[in-house]
Amino acid sequence: MAKLHNICAALAAAAVVAGCSDSTTSQEEVCVSIGGVNLTRAEIDADVEVILKAEGAGIPEDKIEEAKKQISMQLAQQFLIQNVLAKKAADLGYATTDEDFAAKAKQFEEAVKDRPEGPKTLEEAAAESPIGKDRAMAQIRDGISIDKMLKGEVIDKDTTDYSARATEIVDRIKAENAKVLDDAAALAKISTLKAEVDAAGEEGKAAKFAELAKANSDCPSGQKGGDLGEFTRGMMVPEFEKVAFGQDVGAISAPVKTQFGYHIIYTTAKTPAVEATDEAPAAPEKVVASHILIRTGKPQEVPEVEQVVNFLRNNANRESINDFMLNVIRSADIKVSDDFKSLLPPPEAPEEDAASEALDNSAE
Repeated sequence: MAKLHNICAALAAAAVVAGCSDSTTSQEEVCVSIGGVNLTRAEIDADVEVILKAEGAGIPEDKIEEAKKQISMQLAQQFLIQNVLAKKAADLGYATTDEDFAAKAKQFEEAVKDRPEGPKTLEEAAAESPIGKDRAMAQIRDGISIDKMLKGEVIDKDTTDYSARATEIVDRIKAENAKVLDDAAALAKISTLKAEVDAAGEEGKAAKFAELAKANSDCPSGQKGGDLGEFTRGMMVPEFEKVAFGQDVGAISAPVKTQFGYHIIYTTAKTPAVEATDEAPAAPEKVVASHILIRTGKPQEVPEVEQVVNFLRNNANRESINDFMLNVIRSADIKVSDDFKSLLPPPEAPEEDAASEALDNSAE
């Protein structure tokens, strides 16, 4: 169905003014109605046929009906979103001027100038749309006014200073990079730790191993003195389990290299495999072990603070735009037929319900 996805994505224009009509089409089934602007079943079906004729040659015969349903839902969804937002933009005084359109056209031409094939201007792109040039151009103009509204009502109103948070993120990356060792440095460090454990002698090695694991291990198990608990074969990487199962109880290995870095492994208990009997099923061999890990790897690339600021701002704007659009849709005069009920957003939870849910979640 990848082909179908491409069809739907490429034909965003098909639902803009797609099949828009007024109340004169009331003799046909109305699938979506937005303040008296209707999208009918006949109009959806007509656009679906146009789309399939233009782009649907690769869809298997037994998938055609499914494809029609999915394209119909895409058309209805795009019609709903586009018309609701375009109306809101108009209500708030946002409109597409000739200067706006010219800037959009120039932006498009810059984006496609190096492509060897395909339309080189907005008008050429609109002319190639299966829904026709006029409707595609109307979609572009509506999109410009919607973008202006989102910029004016959401993006331009974000006055948050993200620099402190961005600096914190960059500093954290630098601090993590400082911990990353190459193979030689990691091997030297783990060898020093092994020597310290050996120097503690038989009676002191367990306590020393746990102490050094807490202070040095790059594995979360370090906070438990390196204890990994009990495990069977296949639960660890091969190099690690070969040593853990192969050495005697009480032994602490020489440095072991795995994909994670260098380890020293302390085997603390073994349980032999048990064959099945009439009373009990078979059980595999098990080992209890601890380890100290010194990771190796490549440092992360350190971004500029301004890059992180832009990333944080864009993420926040994306969430704010989604919230804005959701609120606009919720407050719009929308009616849909039963087939398209799923296009409507769920009603907003009352504040007291949301507070109760938050308290319930925190209690869990």
